[in-house]
Amino acid sequence: MSGPGPCCVDPGAKQSHIAQGVEETIGGLKTYKTGEGKSAIVIFTDIFGYSFINTRKIADTFAQSTGTTVLVPDLFEGDSLDPNTSRSDLLEKIPTWLPKHPVDKACLVVDKYMSTIKGHYDSIQVNIYIDIYLYK
Repeated sequence: MSGPGPCCVDPGAKQSHIAQGVEETIGGLKTYKTGEGKSAIVIFTDIFGYSFINTRKIADTFAQSTGTTVLVPDLFEGDSLDPNTSRSDLLEKIPTWLPKHPVDKACLVVDKYMSTIKGHYDSIQVNIYIDIYLYK
C-alpha cells in the first residue's frame, strides 16, 4: 500500500468558531462535551482529532440543532495529527503514525468508551469521521 493520497490529509478550510462546550475526562479519555440533552451523539474523529476547531464546530452545531449532548472523545489519546501541518509533512508522518493506532486498539478504546456512557443517555448515536485508509 502506497499510503493515502493528498485528498485524504487535507483538513479543509479552517473554520473560525468559539467552542461552546467543555473538556471532561469520560471513560479515561479526554472528551469535548457540548449540549445538554437526554440523548447523545458520539463523534469519533479522523486523524486531526478531537481538538480540531472544525470538529468542535460540527459538534456544537449538532448539539444546538438536535438538543442532544454531543461527545467527541480523544480517540488517539493525545496523538492526533496537527491540521496546521503542511500536506507534504502530513504525508511523511502518516506511515509512522498509522502503526501506532491500529484498528484493533481503536476498537478496544471505543468499546470501553461506549460501555462507560451507556445508561447515561436515553439513546446514543455514533458518527464516525475517519478516513478510509485507517481501516485494514
